[in-house]
Amino acid sequence: MVQGRVGRKAVQAAQKTPPRPQYLRTTLIQLMLLFFGAPITYLVGGLSSAVSLASGAMCALLPQAYFAVRVAAASRHSAQQAARLGLSAEGGKFVLSAVSFALVFAVLKPERPGLVFIGFGLFWTIQIIEGIRLLRHSR
Repeated sequence: MVQGRVGRKAVQAAQKTPPRPQYLRTTLIQLMLLFFGAPITYLVGGLSSAVSLASGAMCALLPQAYFAVRVAAASRHSAQQAARLGLSAEGGKFVLSAVSFALVFAVLKPERPGLVFIGFGLFWTIQIIEGIRLLRHSR
């Protein structure tokens, strides 16, 4: 009788939905910051400032989203294969960042290029802080 109850609890615990991948937290934080920060930048500095800052932020956010999705998918594989897939995701993130910057400066030609780098730097700093938090939390 007691074994049946323990077995049911174990089955119920196993049937719960898996936790949301922590890799996506960084991307969600960045999306919220962009969602609330862009209108504030527009009100304070005008359209050219908001576009420049948002384009720099997107140069960090889009590659981070790509990385998060790839690493979340890689975590379902064996450790060796996950490490390989994670490394390729990091390479893809780097290439996407470079391509994003090239497109911003070739197509948009921002009026305030310094704000592009500030937006990128701010979002890149969030990635570093969240990466450290994730490493400390996983111990």
